[in-house]
Amino acid sequence: MMRFLYMLGITAAVCILAGCSAASFEVVVSNPADCDRQPELAEVALTEVCAALELAEGEGFVIRNEGKEVPYQITYDEKVVFPVTLQAGEKQAYAFRKGIPSAVQTIACGKHYPDKDNDIAWENDKVGFRMYGHKLDVAAGYDLFAKRGTDLPVLEGFYKNEVSTAPTWNRYNELLETDKEAAFRYKMDTISYHVDKGFGMDCYAVGPTLGAGVAALVEDGKIIYPYCYDTFEILDNGPLRFTLKTTFRPMNIGEESVVETRIITLDAGSRMNHTSVSYAGLSHAKEIVAGIVLRDNGMESIAEAEKGYISYPAPTQNADTTQVVDNGILYVGHAYPAPLKEAKEAEGHVLACSEYVPGTPFEYYWGFGWDHADIRSSEEWNAFLEVFAAQVRNPLLIEMKH
Repeated sequence: MMRFLYMLGITAAVCILAGCSAASFEVVVSNPADCDRQPELAEVALTEVCAALELAEGEGFVIRNEGKEVPYQITYDEKVVFPVTLQAGEKQAYAFRKGIPSAVQTIACGKHYPDKDNDIAWENDKVGFRMYGHKLDVAAGYDLFAKRGTDLPVLEGFYKNEVSTAPTWNRYNELLETDKEAAFRYKMDTISYHVDKGFGMDCYAVGPTLGAGVAALVEDGKIIYPYCYDTFEILDNGPLRFTLKTTFRPMNIGEESVVETRIITLDAGSRMNHTSVSYAGLSHAKEIVAGIVLRDNGMESIAEAEKGYISYPAPTQNADTTQVVDNGILYVGHAYPAPLKEAKEAEGHVLACSEYVPGTPFEYYWGFGWDHADIRSSEEWNAFLEVFAAQVRNPLLIEMKH
């Protein structure tokens, strides 16, 4: 399942600046943190690129680092994003020149599934996620799709048999009339994405909770659990960044009618979604939390308010009741760029607590690792989160040199 996006068309649609040709310019990207940064996306304003290269209508550009072409994407908010890998304190130069860019393999992408409860599912090369749709009309947190064995998109394949009416479900229904055990076995082996067939699965329990990371306002000491989204828009759909905007039905906070909006971004190479939450109609500051649901599995959560992260080793489910299957542990975590008021266990969750100020979005990162992929222990996961939290509090530095 391989998709490609040719970048020149997008560039030409936005860069309509006539003028003489500028040969090139450099963008120097620096890592101010005292820890190495694995591939993450650096950002440059598209208007600055167009102006610096004096791009005329129909002209594209190429990015190179140490002689090698670097893939990039132009986002809905007119940024040029491209992957960088930097050691602690390192800086690297990226040369921007006019030219025809190579095709870019899609890594981060997502889709709306109207025939599966209006789910919206998205993924990158490491992880996958789901937001439940309004057909369910219940309070619902974020769900997880564990991935392994591939860096290509797999969720569309996961959903294919689940939402198909034929031929797989026809065969299942035929078996159901004569042999329920055979029908169940066929469903597990052929249809269900709750069974790992080599590339991962859905084995995370959500229910009417915050799931893996939903944010919620707090009223009189109680979490106001958001219901499923009302409207959505996919703003970016690869190849390197997926961005989803959702709005929710009005809810009553005191005497005010409040509408929540979320913008979720997942980049190629990252385990963590960046999420920005805002509430229209709220006139005063309010306590806000984001959390991870706890399960009775004897595992301990980590709540590090000062270091800016929370963590929990979540148990997995086994949908195939005819076999003893160990689907491992899902290591779920959050990181916060702004200081937290506190982090704690409460109302069946590990919570990061802050204050929402009207007109200022509440921003955080949430994601996970899987011990059937490449995160093998809580210690490894918590070390990753501590480094990641330090990185989001020390973002990349970008300097343009003409």
